[in-house]
Amino acid sequence: MRTFDRVLDVLTCFSADRAELSVTDVAAGRGFDRATARRLLRTLASLGYVESTGSRYRLTAKVLELGYATVASATFPELVQPYLEDTAQAVEHSCSLAVLDGDSAVFLARAAVRSVMSIRLAPGARVPAAASAVGRALLTGLTPGELAGYLDRFPPVAYTARTTTDRAELAAAVAETRERGWAMIDQELEEGVRSVAVPLHDMTGTVVAAVTIGTHTGRVDDETLFGSVLPRLRDCAGTIERTITTHPIVLSAPGISVPDPVPGTTTDRR
Repeated sequence: MRTFDRVLDVLTCFSADRAELSVTDVAAGRGFDRATARRLLRTLASLGYVESTGSRYRLTAKVLELGYATVASATFPELVQPYLEDTAQAVEHSCSLAVLDGDSAVFLARAAVRSVMSIRLAPGARVPAAASAVGRALLTGLTPGELAGYLDRFPPVAYTARTTTDRAELAAAVAETRERGWAMIDQELEEGVRSVAVPLHDMTGTVVAAVTIGTHTGRVDDETLFGSVLPRLRDCAGTIERTITTHPIVLSAPGISVPDPVPGTTTDRR
């Protein structure tokens, strides 16, 4: 226990202002003799928690595993839920997060405020990727060639008279979404509903999820949608992205599990 206490003392010696320390610095800062400080630093270096830069030492990224051990026990939906709740309350519209799974965007988390869609979008619910704003935001993670192959495997289906089913037009819509950083559909999935969505990227720039808000055409005008709702959604996406890049072990794409479909929540009308 004595050695463990001293190891923690060494780790907490480092800070933003004291990013690199010598053996003498650690010994003086924690009241050790130089031999003890050197032995502890070498042990930490052998375990990968510090690295040597000549006569000085600095922490490595491996120490994040210690700091985020508790956070790592939380699931992706649990971690993003507070951000969805804040956004939903601010704009007074439900805010959801989804990932791409086959021909659908499947919802992992949702902060419900009011229902503008007849489809119940509980976690596990699915909407067609090509006909939804959240789906198109997710599709921005595909290259043009991958997107073409995707549309070959999952041919677009019309859900309303406004649904875009032409593959060239869909590819152009996804490209536009990728360029401007957000997607919008106008009554392509359900009459009377417009939705906006923003893709989320991990630390490598890979699209791993997307957040979305649906609004009723008769209640929300363009000024509110683009001047209030969309900016708040983009802020939400930015906050979640910073969380993703800060907690890569927790929130990397491979760690996201897709829940089983919830009966009565799919929009598959084929």
